[in-house]
Amino acid sequence: MASRRPRGAKQHIFRNKLLLNQWLVSLFGIDPLAENTLRGLKVRPFHLLADPIRDSRLEGLDHDNLHHFYHALVNSDLFWKDLCALSKEQILLYEENIVRHTQAINEKRHRAVVWKYYQWLTLLFVEIYLDRFFGNREGLLSDLNAFVELFNSRWDDYADVPPYSEDDLNKLCLQNATGSGKTLLMHVNLLQYRHYAAKHGKDKELSRVILLTPNERLSEQHIAEFRESNIPAGSYLQSRGGLFGLAQGLAHVDVLEITKLADQEGPNTIATRSLGDQNLLMVDEGHRGMSGKEEGVWFTRRSNLCARGFTFEYSATFEQAVQASGNSDFENSYAKTVVFDYSYRWFYEDGFGKDYQILNLPKSFEETRVLYMTACLLKFYQQLRIYEEKAKDYELFNLEKPLWVFVGSTVSSGKMSKDEQIVATDVALIIQFIADFLDNQQAATRRMHEILTGKGQDTGLLDKDGNDIFAGAFTYLARAMNGGETVEALYRDILDRMFNHAAGGHLSLDRIKGESGEVALSVGTSETPFGLINVGDAKSLCEHVAEVAAQNGTKLTVEDSDFTEAMFASVKDSTSPVNLLIGSKKFVEGWDCWRVSTMGLMHVGRSEGSQIIQLFGRGVRLKGYDWSLKRSGHSHAPVRPTFIEELETLNVFGIEADFMEKFREFLKEEGLPGNERRKIITIPLNVTYDFGKKLKILRPKRKASDGKEYDFKKDAAVPTVGDIPDYMTHNTVVADWYPRIAAMRSRGAALAAQKDKVSLLEQHLALLDYDTLFFELEQFKRERSWYNFNITKDGIKSLLRNPNWYTLYLPETRLNPATFDGVLLLQQVASELLKRYCDHYYNYRKREYIEPRLELRELTPDDDNIPPPEEFYQLIVDGDEAQVIQGIQQIKKDLEQKKDDLLKVGDLNACNFGKHLFQPLFHVRRGGKITILPVALNESEYQFVTDLKTWCDGHKAALEKDGMELFLLRNMSRGKGVGFFEAGNFHPDFILWMLIGGKQYVTFIEPHGLLHEGPASEKVLFHKRIKDVEQRLKDPTVILNSFILSWTRYPQLKWDNSQNELEDMHVLFMTDDRDRYIGKLFTRLRGMVK
Repeated sequence: MASRRPRGAKQHIFRNKLLLNQWLVSLFGIDPLAENTLRGLKVRPFHLLADPIRDSRLEGLDHDNLHHFYHALVNSDLFWKDLCALSKEQILLYEENIVRHTQAINEKRHRAVVWKYYQWLTLLFVEIYLDRFFGNREGLLSDLNAFVELFNSRWDDYADVPPYSEDDLNKLCLQNATGSGKTLLMHVNLLQYRHYAAKHGKDKELSRVILLTPNERLSEQHIAEFRESNIPAGSYLQSRGGLFGLAQGLAHVDVLEITKLADQEGPNTIATRSLGDQNLLMVDEGHRGMSGKEEGVWFTRRSNLCARGFTFEYSATFEQAVQASGNSDFENSYAKTVVFDYSYRWFYEDGFGKDYQILNLPKSFEETRVLYMTACLLKFYQQLRIYEEKAKDYELFNLEKPLWVFVGSTVSSGKMSKDEQIVATDVALIIQFIADFLDNQQAATRRMHEILTGKGQDTGLLDKDGNDIFAGAFTYLARAMNGGETVEALYRDILDRMFNHAAGGHLSLDRIKGESGEVALSVGTSETPFGLINVGDAKSLCEHVAEVAAQNGTKLTVEDSDFTEAMFASVKDSTSPVNLLIGSKKFVEGWDCWRVSTMGLMHVGRSEGSQIIQLFGRGVRLKGYDWSLKRSGHSHAPVRPTFIEELETLNVFGIEADFMEKFREFLKEEGLPGNERRKIITIPLNVTYDFGKKLKILRPKRKASDGKEYDFKKDAAVPTVGDIPDYMTHNTVVADWYPRIAAMRSRGAALAAQKDKVSLLEQHLALLDYDTLFFELEQFKRERSWYNFNITKDGIKSLLRNPNWYTLYLPETRLNPATFDGVLLLQQVASELLKRYCDHYYNYRKREYIEPRLELRELTPDDDNIPPPEEFYQLIVDGDEAQVIQGIQQIKKDLEQKKDDLLKVGDLNACNFGKHLFQPLFHVRRGGKITILPVALNESEYQFVTDLKTWCDGHKAALEKDGMELFLLRNMSRGKGVGFFEAGNFHPDFILWMLIGGKQYVTFIEPHGLLHEGPASEKVLFHKRIKDVEQRLKDPTVILNSFILSWTRYPQLKWDNSQNELEDMHVLFMTDDRDRYIGKLFTRLRGMVK
C-alpha cells in the first residue's frame, strides 16, 4: 500500500469517507468514487442503488414470500447490465434470510413490521457483510484494504485513511435517522448474527448478548420491544445472581445502562471485567462516550466488553459525535465501520417524518419577547384545535394529539453549573409568561389581536432581514375570526382546550413526591394538569421559580403535591391531558413519542451537534398514512385533508438567539432547507366543467335501498378460504420453485432440464405448521385490507388436500425431506401456494360480484376525479431560494396567459394540455427543492402526458379532418377513482376518450414499469377482460380498451413473448419506442373504428 500522506493534507468530511458503506455499494457495480448522476441530477452513489426500490408501493411481500424490493433490485439495470459483483442467487439467499428473520419478529405482533426501502437495504448490507465476515474473514480484510488503497489514490490531495486491521472487522455501525426504525433493525441484526454464527459453528464462542442503553427508562422500553419481537430479554442487574444472570450465549439479551458499568462491583453497578470480553455487544445511542472525561471512560469500558466479540452500534449522529470529539482515530474507526448511512437529510428528502418550520427570533427580541411567545402559543393552539376539530378527517393518517415541548440542559441537585443556571432561568421565563397569560386576560387578548390581525411591520415580529416571521402562519384561526369568532372567544377556548380549565385562574406548580423530579402544572381549581416539568432536581427548580415570581410580582403557587405517581411515562399517549412538557434534553434519547408538534429550544450546552439532531428527531417523528412514516403529500393517500400540513409540521422556536443560530448551521451543514420563511405559491386549477360532450365512465350501479354504489366488501357474500370455484381449476395458480432451488444448491450443481410437476400429499401436509400458515395468511390479508375475507385453519387444511387448483413445479426429491431445512422448504412452498390462491380467489370473487353491477354513467363535475372549484396547487419552497421562486413565478405567469405549452424551469415541469380536463399538470424532479400539493405526476406519467400532447400538436390537422376529439383525465388514487378498477383490481392512471363517428372509445392507460408483472398478470390480461365488460354493457356507442405503457425497457422484461406479440397484448414501450408508441396506440384505436 502507498505511504500515507501527512496530516497536514486536506481532511475528508466524515460522510464522504464511509469506506465500508462505499465498498458495499461498489459490489452492486456502482463506482462510489465517481461523480454519479441520476436523471441529470448529481447524486450520492447510494441513491443509484436505491432508485429502483424507492417507490413505497414496493413495500411488503409478494405471493412468493419475497419482498417486492428484491424483485425490483435484481431486475434493475444494475443486474441487467451485468455490473454487479453479487449474483442474483446470492441476493436471493440473503433475501430469504431477511424474510425468515422478519417473520420471526412478527410472530407475536398485532401490527406486522413492513420494511421501508432503506431498512431493507440496511438488512441486505448486514447480510452481505456477515456472510463475508464468517465465511472468509481474510478475504474480507483483503478486499476492504484494496478499496482503501483505491480510495486514497483517488483523493490524492487529502489525508490518507489508514488500512483496516483485523480488529476493525468486529464492529458494524448503523447511522440511521431518528424515527427511521433503528430498534427493529437491531432485533433483526441479532437474528442475522445468530444465523451466521450457527452456520459456521461459532455460536458457542460468545458468552452473552449485551444491550447498552443510556438510562433505565430506555432499558425498560427496549426490554418490552424485544419481547414484542419474541426475543428473550431482561435487565442484567435485576437478574444478577440468579439463574437468568448466567451467561446464555446468543439466546438471551441482557439489557444494561452504560452508566452502570464500573471498575468495581456495587449494589447498582457491575464490574466491567466480570462480564468478560467475548460478548455480542449492541449499543443504543452509540455516539455516547466519544467526548468528555466521563464519557471517554464509558467508551473504554464498553470496548472492553467486546474485545474478542462483536459490536453493533446504532445512532443518528455518529458524524456529529466524531466531529465533536476532535479525535482523528475515532473518526477513522467509525468511517471504516458505518455499514449504512441514512441520515436525516435523506430521510427528509424521501418525504419521511414531519416537515419543519423555523420561527426565527425577532431582531429586537428583548422588546418583543412576550409577543413572540404569545405567537408561539397561538401556533401550538392552532395545531391542537385543528387536530380536535378535524379528527374524523385525519383518522387514516395516524396523527397523534399535538404536544408543546421545551427542551434544555438538566437541572441537577447541588450547586448548578453555568449551563444549568441558564436553563433554570429559561424555565422561569416560560413559567412567568404562562402565569401572566393566565392572570391578565386583557393584555393577552390585546397581543393575540395584534398578532392575528396585524403584520410584522406593526408587531415588530420581523427577522434580521425584515421579513414577517409569522406571515401566513394562522390561516385556520383567521378563518375562525372571519366567521365571527372574537379574540375573547379564542382566549376562552385556549383556557379550555389547552389549559384544561375554562374558568381560568392562577398557575399552580405541584412538585410530585418521590424521585421522579417532576412538577405538574395546572390552572386555578382544576385537578387536571395541563403541563409537566421534568428537569432533574425539581426542588431546586421550584425554589428558583418561586423566587423569580416573587421578585416580578407574578401570581402563581408552588407546593408539594399529594400525588406520588410519576406522569412522564404517559405523556406520549394522546389520551394524556398534558399539552405542555418542559424537560431536560436527556429525556429525548430514544423517547418513544409521536406527539411533539411545537418545540421550544432552551440552552443545551456547548457540545450541541448530536443534541440538536436528537432533539429535532424527536419532533419530526410521524406515523403517516397507512404507517408510511411519510407526510401526506409524499404518500399514496387518495385524498389529502385540508389543514393536515399544520399537523405534519414541527414548529421550532427558541428563547436564546445563539442556539437558534446553531440550529440553522446544523440544517445548512446537512444540506437541508432552513424553512425559516417557507414560500407558498398558489396556482389555480383551470377545470373544464362543461365538456361539451357527454363523456361516459364506468361505475358500480347504485343500490335501490340507499342510493350508494355497490361495494364488494360491504355488500357481497364473504369469500372463505377453502372454496374452489370452477374458475380456479381452469385457471390454476402456478408456482415454479426451480429458480429458488437452484439458488440453494452449491455452485456448479445443475438441476435437471425437465421440471417435475408435483402435488402435496397427506404425508407432506402432516409436516406443516398450520398455526404459522394461518398467521401468515392473516397478515397477508391485513396488508391488503381484505377485512371481508374469512380465513380458518380448517379451510387451509381442506384447501391443501385438494391439488386441483394449483400447478407446482418442484424437484420430486424435495417432497421427502430428511432435514429440518427440507421441512422448512415444504412450509415455504405451502405458504406461497396459499397466498397465490388468496390473491387469485379473492380477486375472482370481487370481479364476479362487481362486473355484472357495472354501468356507464356520464362524467359530471362532481365526480371524484374532477377537482372542486376551490382546489389549487401549492408549490412550497424555502424562502431563501430566490432563483427557484423566480422560476415558479415565471411559470405561473405563463400559465395565466393560457400558454398551451410545455414549460420548464429548473426542477419544475408544467404542462398546459388543453385536452386534459383540468390544467396544468406538474412534475417535479425527485430530490429537488420544490414540494407540490396535491401530489404531482411522476416521471413516467408526465412523459406520457407530454408525449401525447406532442403527438396531438403534430396531428392537429388530421384530427380535425377526421372529426376526432380527444379528452384525457388523470384517474384519482385508489379509493376515489373511476369505479371500473374494481374489475380485476386494476387501477389505471389515466382515462382517454376518443370521440369519432358518434362513438366513444374509452381507453384506460397505465404508464408504469412491468418488472413485477408477467404476461399472465391481471394488468396485462385486462385488455381482454375489459372486452367482456363491454359486451355485458350492451352499449354499441362505447368501446372499451386498456393499454399498458411500459416504463421498463423490453429487454429487461425477459418474457418469452416478442415485442410485436406484446403490442398485440396492448403493451407498448414508452422508453425504447418513445417516438412511435403514441402513434401505435392510436393506430390500434383507429383500427377499431367502423
